Amino acid sequence: MTPLPHRYPKELPRSDVFQITTSGESLDVLHHTAAHHASFECDGSVAIEITFAQPVKSVLVRPLRHGITVEITDRKARFEIPGPTLLQVEVAGLPLLYLYALPPAQEAPAGAHVKRFEAGRIHEAGMITLNDGEICWIEPGAVVSGAIRAQGCSGVRVGGYGIFEGSFWPRHEGRRLKSIVFENCRDCSVENLLMLGPTSWMVVLANCENARVRGVRQIADDVSSDGIDIVGSREVRISGCMLHNGDDNIAIKALKDNPGQNHENWNNPVEDVVVSSCAFYNIHGGSAMEIGYETSTESIRNVRFDDIDVLAVHNFGSVFGIHSGDRALVENITWENIRVEHHYDKLVDFRLVWSRWNRDAERGHARNLLLRNITVTQIAPNVGYTLSVIAGYDADHAIENVRFQNFVLGGRRVQNADQLDLVTRHAHGVTFE
Repeated sequence: MTPLPHRYPKELPRSDVFQITTSGESLDVLHHTAAHHASFECDGSVAIEITFAQPVKSVLVRPLRHGITVEITDRKARFEIPGPTLLQVEVAGLPLLYLYALPPAQEAPAGAHVKRFEAGRIHEAGMITLNDGEICWIEPGAVVSGAIRAQGCSGVRVGGYGIFEGSFWPRHEGRRLKSIVFENCRDCSVENLLMLGPTSWMVVLANCENARVRGVRQIADDVSSDGIDIVGSREVRISGCMLHNGDDNIAIKALKDNPGQNHENWNNPVEDVVVSSCAFYNIHGGSAMEIGYETSTESIRNVRFDDIDVLAVHNFGSVFGIHSGDRALVENITWENIRVEHHYDKLVDFRLVWSRWNRDAERGHARNLLLRNITVTQIAPNVGYTLSVIAGYDADHAIENVRFQNFVLGGRRVQNADQLDLVTRHAHGVTFE
């Protein structure tokens, strides 16, 4: 098929930095405070040409594992993609650019159970409430401003290639809300949306079972704009997402009226969570892949992160994070096949803590943590600055059995704690293979 651009209402601000054509077809390039972005559909290879507002010398197309070669001529960059893929384009001195090449859109659902938002319009929706079996469908080129809630439901679904953004609440009420919250739901899903800030937590799965998030794209630069929060939930699958957030990209936690929140009691045990084939970019703080800080439940166990591209973690965040401040036993956590393109402050940061976000009087434990087949790019500012930490709370609340298998940092396989700049306290059974 010929590339099919997504066309947006004229009221949306356009980029004054980038112009893009796909196989000769001009795209709508939109401006956001965090990054500029453009979306189109395709089913095969596409030639991309980007024209910049000024001459450029270097263009990086991430994730780097795609090996995309860029031809640069003064104010133009050209490259080819083999088919649908989610990309970030980084040019020194210019805003970030996201280029979303999407597979052909599926047919929109129809019926009385569908809340459908049509293309070509900005919909001031406010609060959208879903009930059993209902679908919120946002067409490509539609923009919906508001928030979505489903409580105690089964079979709810949010989907479509359109934009879902949170500015309704700052404009009307002077505050930011969590964007999508499924609470006590079963068999629920969020698919393919482009979600934009301003917002608080962007997707929240709270006390849910059998929840799916697929192909979601996010751009937000607000502090606390967590990407996907898995809170007191089980049987969760996250896949194919590209998340740009001002806080944790993925956060796994449990709340019991914890400080700083809205008296939520989302404190079921967390179990059977898989996050796979995603790309993360973190700006202000938090972690790319986080467990904590709120862990007010009996256990958080059997969690796996697999096939992940960490494009960057800036400022004081970490790449691999556990900050367990409540009573939970955190166990059987695996990070596997992870590629880290940029990090700064902490690489691995596993701690049992008490913080202002915590409620329980008792601290927890953590054990059986595996980091396998990890590749981390190291640059000059990392050396002598970036460190890793594994620290229990005290002798009775320790971290046990942490295994590093084929963990490659700066081209060298890590064989001991010194090579990782690893600091430990109340940590037992830390091994390198």
